[in-house]
Amino acid sequence: MRREVTVLLLLVIGLAAGLVLSGVLEAPAKDLGAAENVPVSAVRTASGTATTLQSQEELEQLRDFAGKLETLFQTVAGEVSPAVVLIESETTVRVRVPNIPFRSPFDNFFDDFFSEPFGGRPAPGAPSAPQREREMKRRGLGSGCILDEEGHVLSNNHVVAGADELTVTLADGRKFSAKVVGTDEKTDLAVVKIEGDPKDLPTVRLGDSDAVKVGQWVIAIGNPFGLRHTVSAGIISATGRSIGVAEYESLIQTDAAVNRGNSGGPLVNLRGEVIGINTAIVGPANLGIGFAIPSNMARDVLDDLVAGREVVRGYLGVYPKDLTPEMAQAFGFEGTNGALVDEVLEGSPAEKAGLKAGDIIVEFGGKPVESASELRRRVAATDPDTTTPVEVWRDGKELALKVTTGDLATVVETEHDWLGLHVQTLTPEMAANLGKPGLEGVLVADVDEDSSAGTHIKPGDVILSVNRNKVNSASEYGTLMNKAKSQGGVLLRVLDSETGRARFIFIRNGRQR
Repeated sequence: MRREVTVLLLLVIGLAAGLVLSGVLEAPAKDLGAAENVPVSAVRTASGTATTLQSQEELEQLRDFAGKLETLFQTVAGEVSPAVVLIESETTVRVRVPNIPFRSPFDNFFDDFFSEPFGGRPAPGAPSAPQREREMKRRGLGSGCILDEEGHVLSNNHVVAGADELTVTLADGRKFSAKVVGTDEKTDLAVVKIEGDPKDLPTVRLGDSDAVKVGQWVIAIGNPFGLRHTVSAGIISATGRSIGVAEYESLIQTDAAVNRGNSGGPLVNLRGEVIGINTAIVGPANLGIGFAIPSNMARDVLDDLVAGREVVRGYLGVYPKDLTPEMAQAFGFEGTNGALVDEVLEGSPAEKAGLKAGDIIVEFGGKPVESASELRRRVAATDPDTTTPVEVWRDGKELALKVTTGDLATVVETEHDWLGLHVQTLTPEMAANLGKPGLEGVLVADVDEDSSAGTHIKPGDVILSVNRNKVNSASEYGTLMNKAKSQGGVLLRVLDSETGRARFIFIRNGRQR
């Protein structure tokens, strides 16, 4: 009882002290001291440490600075918000629903309850009900920013992908139909164009995302949960993040509030420049961690997207990996910046340039390389047939090489999938080298050490089909594997590189990447 009284007394004292301090801090400057130039008394913070306001003049300076900072935030928000749009999408999907008799009063109820978007499932052990398919409309919300007076809007690929109809709503309330003119799944970026004859369109300015620093202030603008033109502020928490939402990533992390509906909206610095496109969050709602695609990455693909062309990317032909402290020590290399070359593909631009497995790429195009993901991004952003200087660390010394990048479209690859396999399209030359002219499929280039497929598949094997569907390219393989990911496992037909015989292999989905 005595302890409870003591705790209650402390709470009352704390509350009273807080009210007193609030009154002091909100009081006019002349009330803070007994005389004009007398120092203000020390005020204790919540941690118990003392802080002293030296003078009324200093306090006024701080208030003046705070007012100017508020004005700056308001100005930036006011300049950029008009160019941020709400994107509404409508997509037709087919779902399976129980086969309720026609005109049954429960028809609509079961259509909604058991349709896939609502996650309906029969009870365990219950017999399967007859199924039928029904078309349904799936609606989505996102954001975007207007790039030019012609009405091109930059957004995320996942905001507009597969949409049958798009509607763009401007800050002034005007609504327009829009169409997709270019998408890039590898960076999760897209450009849509406002249709009709829009007049006086406000536009954004793209900034230099390479210049952003951890700790700098940023503003996120978008339409979270459909709440139009919401503005939130925070700082840059980190750069160069890779979280698996796209193939090419070097994301900006921020603690500015970002939620569903912010996707495609701009992340803006205090100069009013767009330095990122908000694309992902952690968890179902904002937890103080959001991610944005750097503006420079968008700049690399914008010309192709606006023109409606397939994005052209450079190709090197190496499998890079990040350096761990242990790996760096084993190679006698100081630090962990750089990209370790695990393998060099036969006949690739890297092989022709003289790169070897075990090289550590420390510079590409005259700029330092900090990680494997950064190297992949920089190579992809390099035009094919471009000769680029490459600095590698080999056997205790740096070596200067020059590589002429190829065209990635001619040699399609996938990153490690959920089975831990890295494959590339089997070219006619590769098939001939295997003694199988005319063979089609994907060549297994690498297998993760902890892969569940490692006991069945090895580098050099050729995957001929996925779940009885023939594969002719790495992109087809990737699409089929993504569909198989949600199932209990996957059935592969694999040509063994040692025996030359094909066999079926079923691998359970026990490992998710």
